[in-house]
Amino acid sequence: MGIRISNNLYYSAYSYLDEWMREDRHFHQVLAFEKANEIPAAKGIECLVKVAKYYKVIRTLKTTEENFRLEAAYEALLAIEPLNKEDVVRKVENFAEVLGKVYGSIALSAASKFLWMRFRSPVIIYDSIASGWLCKNCNYNYDGYSNYHQIWSSKYREYEEHIREACAELKYIKKFTLACEIPDKELSEWTISQWFMERVFDHFMLNDSSGK
Repeated sequence: MGIRISNNLYYSAYSYLDEWMREDRHFHQVLAFEKANEIPAAKGIECLVKVAKYYKVIRTLKTTEENFRLEAAYEALLAIEPLNKEDVVRKVENFAEVLGKVYGSIALSAASKFLWMRFRSPVIIYDSIASGWLCKNCNYNYDGYSNYHQIWSSKYREYEEHIREACAELKYIKKFTLACEIPDKELSEWTISQWFMERVFDHFMLNDSSGK
């Protein structure tokens, strides 16, 4: 069991680095709070639609011909100030409710993913597959974001040092990844960051659930 977990963590560090390079890095560059005044609204809305499609949450946002481009969601996202550990749960839940009023359902997964692309840590992405893993391994009961955040965080701390070790190895295999041309200093800044290690844990749960 220990070997299986160890191998999965190394693979998850690798797989998230490639996803960061392929998708999340570009999403964050457009939607980041720090770039709010530099990005034209049309480009931001287009990026949000790409996020929704890539992460398969577009179906939870019941759009009409008028609001299909997620303009209302983008405007609501821009109105949210930076989060901290004390208010992150409340702000994710509030944003989900705002989306619900516009699109017809409380889109918790979409809200957490949009906010992660804007702020990264301390947002924890709510994902159905990860929820299933937590139900199986941690007695999570699909009972909302607050409990999800609490149980996810507790389980992450159990793996954190092993995740850190796995992430530290990425610099040695950089040439085999999509980050092959990224300077070592920049790569290291990513892989020691809390947001990166937390997403590696997400990948760990996804990969473990899929049997990889």
